[in-house]
Parts: sequence; structure tokens; C-alpha cells
Amino acid sequence: MEQQNNKEVFINVTGFQCLDNLQNNTIDLSLETCGIQNCFPGHWFGPGKRDLFLIHFICGGKGIFESGGKTYHLSKGDFFVIFPDTEVHYEADHTEPWDYMWVGFVGVKAESYLNYAGIDRDHVIGQYSNTSFLFSCIQQMLLARSTTPYNELKRTAALLTILSSIIEEYHITNPQDDYSASTHQEYLDRALKYIDKNLSMPIKISDIANYVGINRSYLTNIFKHSLGVSPQEYLIQYRLDYACMLLEDSDTKISNIAKAVGYADSLTFSKIFRKMKGMSPSAYRKKSLYQSNENDISKD
Repeated sequence: MEQQNNKEVFINVTGFQCLDNLQNNTIDLSLETCGIQNCFPGHWFGPGKRDLFLIHFICGGKGIFESGGKTYHLSKGDFFVIFPDTEVHYEADHTEPWDYMWVGFVGVKAESYLNYAGIDRDHVIGQYSNTSFLFSCIQQMLLARSTTPYNELKRTAALLTILSSIIEEYHITNPQDDYSASTHQEYLDRALKYIDKNLSMPIKISDIANYVGINRSYLTNIFKHSLGVSPQEYLIQYRLDYACMLLEDSDTKISNIAKAVGYADSLTFSKIFRKMKGMSPSAYRKKSLYQSNENDISKD
């Protein structure tokens, strides 16, 4: 086992390779874990929940996956998706246990990418034919395991390649879904881009809808379907996630950080931050500084 620091661990033993507990700086999409495993007969997880999006691609053998009160019998060429905070159970067959690869990720665009591949909380399985290509992508992730900015980009690039390939295969086999899905994705992308470029401004949801060219109700439906939250909820979370990055990586005054993320009144910013994060911005900064110092000590 190679340990890069006290958070990131690479495990390489017979029949099992895993890169876990990755720490990333991106908000849109971040790889958290990936790996390859030859499962023992009856190997199982759950019932339990995960705190990220997790895709398992089955390379051989068979097993079952249970989610949302349904049981799926899966084998080579199938994949199943676990959504955050959703109780699941999966188990390798006792005579022909499956081998699988997995990627786990988070980010504000994670769910929308899955939706574009025909995956949502009611449709959690799919098919993919080119498992050798997926294997090469995951190997790239495992090789890019050191904590450097360029390796983080390599891992993200490999993850995007995997997602784009399952999206492409889905739309090749389901061409009737292309128009509506691509149109909704275009609207969503335009909305997210507008928020990102105008984060320091007092954005209203009507401003976003007007920029995209649709009404507010339609915009809300797209956000809830693709991201699971309303535009307002997304906007607040995006502001606070960006504020957290500024609090962790700079000594900028909190009042200036508040303005940078669209709050002219620092007291309003602090009140919302405390409500959503469970602590004040200054307390969050102290906690991040303490954790950073602890990490530095552990490296010495």
C-alpha cells in the first residue's frame, strides 16, 4: 500500500487496486475514488448508503444490485449507479462472482452528466460494451495518483472520457432521446455558465431564465430533473462552495469574500454560511487552517 498523505491512499494487492479519499479543488466534477476488483463469491455491501455518485462496471461474472425496492440481476456489460444517500445492497454471485471496475465522484454537474446517459434515481442501471476502453481509463487514473495539479487534471480528464463514452453509447442505442436531452443540457449549461460568470453580482433566478431564453418555471424543472435542486438552492450552494475555497486558500477579508460571491452585506453572508455549513466563516477558516497544519505535521 502506498500512502501519499494521510488522506489519499493507493492500494494494490492481488485482485484489488484502488485509489481512494482523493481531495480535489474543482466544484463541477471531482473524482473521489476508483478501482478494480475481482470479487470473492458472495462479496457484498449493504444495505447501506454512500455519500457520492458511484458507478460499477461489470467485466465478468454476475451478481445482484438492489436499489429503490428493485432487484437487478447483472452480468458482463452491465453497470449500476449508486446515488448519494440512497440505500443499496449489492452482492457477487456465489458460484460466478463478478469482477468490476468503479469510479466515484461528486460535483454540481455530476448528476446532469448521468441524466444525459439515461441514468436518474429511477433508472440506475445501463449497458456498456467496450469494457477494455474503460479499463484503460481507470488505469490512467490509478497511475496519476500523486497529489499534483496536473495529476488531478489527468484523473478528471479520464473521468470525463468515461462519462462521455457512456453518454455516447446511450444515444447511439436510444437516438429518439437526443433532441430533448441535448436541448435540456444546453439550457442547463448556459444557466451554469451564467451563474459562474456573474457570481459576484446579485443574481435573480429570473435573470438566469431570461439569459437562457426560457421561463422561470421551465428552468426550475430542468434544474430539479438534472441536479436534484432548484436554481436558488444551486446558486446558494455554489456561492458557499466558492466562498469555502477562498476561505481555505487565502487571507482575504471575509467582507471581501462575501462581495466576491454576491453578498453585499457580510452579515447576511455570515448568517447564510452558518445556516448551511454549521459554523461561521471565521470558524471555518480556523478549522481549515488547523487541518492544514495537522497535515503538514503528519508529513514531517
